[in-house]
Amino acid sequence: MAQINKLALRREKQAKSNMVLDFDELNVLKQVDNMYSDIDKQVRKKLKELWIDRFLEMMAYLLAESFIKAIPDDDTIDELAELHMYDLLDKPNEVTHYTYAHEVLRKRDKAKEAILSVPTKAQKQLMLDKHLRYYLQQTAWYGDFTSQDAEITSYDEAKVEQVQRHEQKDERVCATCKAADGEIYDVDKIPPLPHLACRRYFTPIKK
Repeated sequence: MAQINKLALRREKQAKSNMVLDFDELNVLKQVDNMYSDIDKQVRKKLKELWIDRFLEMMAYLLAESFIKAIPDDDTIDELAELHMYDLLDKPNEVTHYTYAHEVLRKRDKAKEAILSVPTKAQKQLMLDKHLRYYLQQTAWYGDFTSQDAEITSYDEAKVEQVQRHEQKDERVCATCKAADGEIYDVDKIPPLPHLACRRYFTPIKK
């Protein structure tokens, strides 16, 4: 299962957390705005990198299995990544039922409300850390979406017609996913993820 580099994000959070909350209300609000903006840029960059890495990994596999004769050039891959990241981050998501970009702003505003609701710097710091953890959880979910989107896109680009679904064989698999193990889908009819942190994956079917 693909994951974003949470450690890097936490380091970003720690570095910025230590410099805020010492000033008046307007400065606190401005600094929280800047912090969320900076982290959002970092997340978007990392998600795009994740998409490209996963797409290239899948294309290398499809090349080795003779589904394709060549891997697309870098410009084509970058254009695909930009297009798909826009769809993932700036349009409503079928699993979360919200738009990532809008949710970042909502989480930022909730953090500001929480920070201003407590009197001391230590309490404000706790509130900031708490709300940034919510944001980091969101980035992990979108890392999963990004990885799966790149996987499915690779099949589409390779003109694969059908794929077979597979589930992890452990006790963490839910009943819905366990029942779907082995199902075959047309690439353009793969259903959305049934829930957050779903670990399903697909293999292409040769005609």
